[in-house]
Amino acid sequence: MLRLSSLILERDSKSNGSKQFQNNYETLDFSAKETSGGIPIFLFTFLHWSGFVEGSDKKAKHRFSSRIFDILLFLACADVTVSTVINSGNVHQKRIAVYLSCPIVSVLVWFEMRCKRKLITSLLQNAPVVNSSFYEKVLNFAVFINYFMSLLVPTILTSTVSNPKSLTFFTYGYELKNICILRVIAILKDSLYYMLYPCVPNVVAIFYIYLCWRCSVDLNNLVKDIAQYTPEEFEQSKQLDILKKKAKICRDLQSIQTLFSVPMFLILVANFLMCSSVLGGVLIKVKFAEDDMIFIVYFVNAILCVITALWMAGSVPVVLSRFKETFFQTTHERLLYYHVTEKELHLKMDLFNESDFVLTGCNILPFRRSTILTVIGTLLTYTVLVVSTN
Repeated sequence: MLRLSSLILERDSKSNGSKQFQNNYETLDFSAKETSGGIPIFLFTFLHWSGFVEGSDKKAKHRFSSRIFDILLFLACADVTVSTVINSGNVHQKRIAVYLSCPIVSVLVWFEMRCKRKLITSLLQNAPVVNSSFYEKVLNFAVFINYFMSLLVPTILTSTVSNPKSLTFFTYGYELKNICILRVIAILKDSLYYMLYPCVPNVVAIFYIYLCWRCSVDLNNLVKDIAQYTPEEFEQSKQLDILKKKAKICRDLQSIQTLFSVPMFLILVANFLMCSSVLGGVLIKVKFAEDDMIFIVYFVNAILCVITALWMAGSVPVVLSRFKETFFQTTHERLLYYHVTEKELHLKMDLFNESDFVLTGCNILPFRRSTILTVIGTLLTYTVLVVSTN
């Protein structure tokens, strides 16, 4: 009976979510309107223009933009690989592999997400709606800053380079007589490199953070719903309603795990390697000139991405544990002081026999808040070991 009710609830929610998502798509004005589902507008825009959702195929401009993105990312990856190999004599040998791994990882993440368009669309349809304008604004601001930095950072850093010879990295070692043309080429290529890494991984990480946050908020709302009942009022029908909602959120979490397991693992590995590369450069006393300041920007971005993603993903098991504790406390008091049916006991036992759910990266790296300290410790330890090895 419980299984049948859950299936009916899931079917109805999918139907309503599909209609809502379709209405959002059809009525969306990218310059002004907010989506009714609470999806941050800039993130929603990126998902359509990049071709990450199935609905984007219905408009020619979205089909065209997604193909342009594919071509630009592929060309940028090929170009930065060739440029790095040609200029490898100017870079410490132990850091070359890191410079090459980050753009390659970005391309892999991009096409991994494109291959799972159906799952992304389903998540957007079924994810719980959260009415929180503050966090929507925060996420919108994060996506906007990510877009803006891909133009601002390369322009500022390239324009302030005093030695034009360092810009020959972007022309495969050839020196151009016209410095202005050289700087324009450098700005354009550097913007493409920045869009490839870290812009693309950042947007995917923000999307992941957004979905984890929505599930965490909805679980917290269930905890509040349980807390407002007295043990006498928390009868079987109310317990069933709470557990059905919780089961739906857990299905969404399973979909998030399926979708982001590989991409987030690759993103965290790429950011880990970038941090290790910059730290390694400091340890081997590489002098960071003004034209190398982009790697400091990469370092700060990588640290923030790793910490934020692990913190938000780590909030899921914390909230699930709080849900179990609150449900147990209320049902336990009901068991002590009121008549409890056998079905209520089964509901309670089924909940506590469930294994703890933790989001992971490729079932290798558990996304817990304690993992942040583990990653930082590993970063420092292995960076020192690699640098000290001849």
